[in-house]
Amino acid sequence: MKDTSFGSRRVHFIGIGGAGLSAIARVLMEQGVEVSGSDLVLSPVARALARDGARVFAGHRAENVDGAALVIVSSAVPPDNVEVQAALAAGIPVLKRPEFLGQMMDGHVGIAVAGTHGKTTTTAMIASILLEAGRDPTFIVGGVIAGLETNARAGKGPLFVIEADEYDRTFLSLRPQVEVVTIVEHDHPDCYPTFADFQAAFEEFTALTPRDGLLVAGWDDPVARELGERRRDAGTPVTFFGLGEGAEWRAEEIRPNFAGGVDFLAVHRDVGTRSPRPHLGLVRLR
Repeated sequence: MKDTSFGSRRVHFIGIGGAGLSAIARVLMEQGVEVSGSDLVLSPVARALARDGARVFAGHRAENVDGAALVIVSSAVPPDNVEVQAALAAGIPVLKRPEFLGQMMDGHVGIAVAGTHGKTTTTAMIASILLEAGRDPTFIVGGVIAGLETNARAGKGPLFVIEADEYDRTFLSLRPQVEVVTIVEHDHPDCYPTFADFQAAFEEFTALTPRDGLLVAGWDDPVARELGERRRDAGTPVTFFGLGEGAEWRAEEIRPNFAGGVDFLAVHRDVGTRSPRPHLGLVRLR
């Protein structure tokens, strides 16, 4: 993010108990920003933020926003919410989550993971791998990562890994360098009445991949594959992953593990060389 300096004032989150806002709040707290928030029901992640120093309120009241430098709202919060109205009346800027996420990614090398299924797991895998590699990434995930016991982290490295939510067209506010699309199946009919509407949003998302960036698309899903092929035809660097023969990166030697998940070997296909196939190594999903 370009500027996380809010002086002695704080950033207030309306709907802080949700996965999306709680993760942003966690990152800001780790960057030294004072955070407060409210929600109708205090979730475990909201209580964890309170234990770590956030001011968390049960219920929405106008006085909760007093002294805030900025108010960030969940997409589920209506415009007539009492705290939204109080902030606007006091001249406090109010941003929806997608707007603020776009600002947070500014100045970073963004890696955004989208898809109807698998995006939380994939985002967590990427964040975990980068941590193990010593790259010190910032990440925002839609669920708590096993072993790390958190859904977000403020790193000091240039990489910013984020689960790119398609709800309310949130992912279209991001400007990542690398995009990942897992599977595209119709979801959120309140935002996308038809599958054509849903697919069009993903088309717009993948078109955001810069020419010097990378789109990583699922080969086994026909819609994700078609999106990737169209972007490749347009000159965007694209690589495919999956089980099918057309994927550059394939999962092989898939077997269950003791943790109740699966282990597999991530292998890159051998093109025009006699050398052993390059591989990422053993990957464990649990």
